[in-house]
Parts: sequence; structure tokens; C-alpha cells
Amino acid sequence: MSVRGSTTLRGFRWIGVGGPHGVWIGNLPGDLCWSPAQFDAFWAFHPEKFHEVRMFGRLVAVPRWSEAYGQDYRYSGTLHRAAPLPHALAHLLAWSKIEVDERLNGVLVNWYDGSLGHKIGAHRDAEKELLAGASIITISFGETRTFRLRRWKGRGIHDIEVADNSVLILPYATNVAFTHEVPATKQRTGRRISVTLRAFDSRNRWWRSPLPALHLGK
Repeated sequence: MSVRGSTTLRGFRWIGVGGPHGVWIGNLPGDLCWSPAQFDAFWAFHPEKFHEVRMFGRLVAVPRWSEAYGQDYRYSGTLHRAAPLPHALAHLLAWSKIEVDERLNGVLVNWYDGSLGHKIGAHRDAEKELLAGASIITISFGETRTFRLRRWKGRGIHDIEVADNSVLILPYATNVAFTHEVPATKQRTGRRISVTLRAFDSRNRWWRSPLPALHLGK
């Protein structure tokens, strides 16, 4: 399957949110799904401290743990230096490059502890950092959470449940037209790991971090 120039994805379903916009939702192939033990092992990788972003002229800690891999990532005026890509993520990136977009080159992991009210607020990924037309892929592990889309400078909310081992593909145009977020709720108190893959345009970036070679042995 390929999102580029295609309107069908094997095993995925389209959820429309208005006009030509929407997301693809599906599941990882069985050999890439994480077991509870694999989830626990990767949970232990989360940073000790929260990253800080600049909001209204001051640094604020984000309510979740996050780490960039493969490509440096700038968010809300703060640069996150990339760590080397671990094997568990290399497999996911390799699959996504084959099945969705070969240009994918950066991975961002967020660790959410629902008991601590972890969330991510409404935002759009900066177009100037992304290759034109490249979709954004989010792979979810652990507790089901709500992926919420809101029309940019408009009305309307669309909630999509992202479950364990699920894949959500956000087309480039939908990211431009809608914000996305993962809100906190009192009903969702478990743990979730999200792996988001993007195709960064290094030509427009004054920082560059080359993707290390993938070692895909089990």
C-alpha cells in the first residue's frame, strides 16, 4: 500500500472529517505488534525529565515524556536533539517507508501516563519542516486514547480512538486544515506509547542529524 498517489490502503479504513480531509486507520502486521513485555521494556526508555517548550515567551514543561530519534525535531521554538534509532523503532520505520512513504526519516516517541494527566494540546505540525505531500504516521501501543481533530480556525470536533498496535495516517492536507491533539480524561488512566514518523525536509533546516543505518536483525 502507498499513500502517495493512492486512495486505497489494504486493511485500512478511511475516516472522513469533511470534504477531502480525513485519516486512514488500521493495524500493524502481527510480526510488528508489541507484546505486554515489549511494551514494558520500551516504557523504561522514557526520559527522566519532561521536555520544555517555549510558550508566550517562557519555557513550560510538556505534560508527557518525549524523545526524538533519527532526525532532530523542533517543536514550539525548542530543538530536540535526536538520539540513535533503537532496533524496536527501526523495524517500524522500515515498514512505514515501504508501505506508506519512502521519504520518512524522523521518529518522535511520546510516553503518556494517564494517571498523571498526560496529554498533548491542539496543534498542527509545521509545514515548513515537512516534505510537501508527506503524510504523518502515528503508531500506538498500550491504552486506547482519543486522537482529536479540530478544524483550523473553524468549528467541529472529530474524535478517533487509537488502540494498542494501531496505525493512524494523517495526510499532509489534513494536517494543514486541522489541528490534532490527545486530550486527558479521567477515564483513561493507563499507559500509552505513541511513535510518530515524519518526512522532514532537511533542505529547510539549519540543523541536520543523519539517520543512522538500520540494523533490522531480530
